Formats: sequence, C-alpha cells, structure tokens
Amino acid sequence: MQINIIDVGTPNTHSAKNGRSYQSLEVTYKGDNGQTSSKKLMSFSNPDVFKQAQTWTKGDSVNINSQKDDAGYWQWIGILGAGESAPVATQTNTANTGAKPATRVTGSNYPTSEERDKTQGYIVRQSSLSNAVNTLASGGKTASANDVIALAKVYEKFVMEGNATAQATSVEDFPDDIPF
Repeated sequence: MQINIIDVGTPNTHSAKNGRSYQSLEVTYKGDNGQTSSKKLMSFSNPDVFKQAQTWTKGDSVNINSQKDDAGYWQWIGILGAGESAPVATQTNTANTGAKPATRVTGSNYPTSEERDKTQGYIVRQSSLSNAVNTLASGGKTASANDVIALAKVYEKFVMEGNATAQATSVEDFPDDIPF
C-alpha cells in the first residue's frame, strides 16, 4: 500500500502494567484511495516499522506492507522499496508433496438426535444388566446368563417404555429359587 505522509507525531512514552515502558507514535497519511487516515504505531508491535516511521517527514511517499492480525485489524509489518509489492499468499501445490491442505470443518461435530438416542439406549441396557446381576446375585447364588438377560430386559423396558410387561409384572412373578 502506497501512502503519502501528512504528519508524524512525536513519540510518547508509556508505562505498561508490568513496569516496562514502551513508545507510541501516530502517523497521519493519505492512502491509495486519497482518503486521509491515521495509524498509531507501538514500539513493541513492530520495532523496525516504528523506528523507520520516526524518520518520515511531510510529503514522503512510503510503500507499506500490511497484514490483518487475528482480531481483523490491519497491521503495518514492513516497509517495501519503491516499486516493490507485498508477496501474495499462494496455495501450495500439495499434489507433488503429498501433504494435505488445511481444511475447515463445515458442519456440526455433535451427534445427531438418532445417535444420541442410540447411545442412551446402550447406557440403559448396560445399567439394566448391572442391576439384574445385583438383584439375582443378592442371595449368594450364581445366576445364569439367561436369567440375567431376562431380568435386564424387564428393567430396560420399564425405563424406556414406562412399564415392565416384557416377561414379568412384579418380583413375585419370578421363580422362588433364592434360599432363605
């Protein structure tokens, strides 16, 4: 960006919260589009540009290399020679290098409603199995896998549908195989 200097303020010294000091300097200029603007330069953000800006006088024509920062503001990152232009960012040919280009995720990484329902079903099923084992093994007797699965299905159906009519309606419906 080619600018014409209108005014360069005197450097001001400031104290930072950490006790260190820095300088600021305001440059008023006319840009390529003919609009008058000003830019506040800080000694710590780009020391080379700050140092060169102190030597500019009214009427100087300066070729500025600028770049947007993370916050979206244009920062002066260098001074270019007469007729020199800033390098244009080009896309690297990844076909020859085998490297993958950077990609941006466009969409949600969150599970869909169906996936959440399926996961919730797995959780209920696992919990039902654990509780069926605990219920059947409470008497000290080893329960068969079929008995555990049957009771787990009753628990699962009760949780998911609100009723336990899968195989049994109450504890009394189970065989009395637990010794007293």
